[in-house]
Amino acid sequence: MALRSSYILFFIGLLPVIMVIGNSMFIPLLPQMQLDMGLTTIESGWLLTSFSIPAALLVPLGGYLSDRFGRKKIALVALPVIMIGCLISALAGIRVEAAATFQLMMVGRVFQGIGAGLVTPLAMVFITEIFEGEQRTRALGSIEVYNGMGKVISPIIGGIILAFSWELSFVILLALSLFAFVGILLFIRSEKTMDKASEKQKVARGRLKKIFSIHWRWLFPIFSSGAIGMFLLFGYLFYFSYLLEATQVLSFWKGILLATPLFMLTILSYGTGRKLKGKEDSYKKAIILGLILMVLGSTLMINFDSLILFIGSIMLFSSGFGILLPAANAALASIVPKRERGTMFSLYSMMRFLGVALGPLLFGLWLQNIEQMIFTALFFISFNCVIVLYCWPCLPVGKNCDILNEHVIK
Repeated sequence: MALRSSYILFFIGLLPVIMVIGNSMFIPLLPQMQLDMGLTTIESGWLLTSFSIPAALLVPLGGYLSDRFGRKKIALVALPVIMIGCLISALAGIRVEAAATFQLMMVGRVFQGIGAGLVTPLAMVFITEIFEGEQRTRALGSIEVYNGMGKVISPIIGGIILAFSWELSFVILLALSLFAFVGILLFIRSEKTMDKASEKQKVARGRLKKIFSIHWRWLFPIFSSGAIGMFLLFGYLFYFSYLLEATQVLSFWKGILLATPLFMLTILSYGTGRKLKGKEDSYKKAIILGLILMVLGSTLMINFDSLILFIGSIMLFSSGFGILLPAANAALASIVPKRERGTMFSLYSMMRFLGVALGPLLFGLWLQNIEQMIFTALFFISFNCVIVLYCWPCLPVGKNCDILNEHVIK
């Protein structure tokens, strides 16, 4: 039984990894893909965005469909969609007709994003339904480890692929999706599903509106911090990949350097999550400290002529974001009742993935004027700080906001 549980956890853990690799693995590949396909910088940004936008928009739909038809069924439909997208993109990589290469690549990336968006919300739900008690807690922690490892290794894999041929990236994504498909098919049992009546859906929507109306002072900063933080992080990584392309750094080390900010984010998220005390003030302290570091990192990037200073700045930014994220997640879980957490976290994930999608696209547009790009990015993170200051009548730290537990929705 223990061995079977390990297999189940492994194959479920591949689901968030597929989403991360489907996006982050391509960051170090973009400059070479742009060169080989004769694209503009903006078009190369679309190679990430065409994956991330469908994925972001379909995360809530994936959760809803899995409630109606079952987690396993949706996984076994979504994973082949990713594989079809990989085949289409690989065909585009052959470049039989150079004029249609980019269009075919975009179609394949959209298919990959659709499948990834449908499958992404399933991992946590699989865990909560398959495991119980302490085993469930450990399994949820393991999923976060898989997610963090995916973030760190994705650019490294991309750097290794860059030394050979970027077309291999689609083979790797297809292989991971096929591996997860076979594992879920063989090791996870089909579950019973409940057909929710339309009246219950109306009640659920009413409860969500009530949660937003009562807890907007927390929800608005949490959603904006997640979306703006991801937008800037992946925009900076997009710009970083082009800075590295102009150097003599080997492909493997480019992947290592691009993975370092994500490694810092993962380590700080893990450490902060262990130290949070489950109280409102601890959430505030972590979010405020994270925002300060993010603003400081973005400010230091003003000296954009120095590669070393940029590396230090993006490390500082990602460290602050790593401190902020677990506090925002914990605060969100404290606010939202259990029956609405799946929907609320799906909406939160959608906002974050939209940030991931728009970052490379807009930063690709802003690369025409680096100085404007840096100051615009600084404006976004500063604007997020203004949102926090407006929403929290409880600053400085130590003054109770009295907005986490003053209203309990039953």
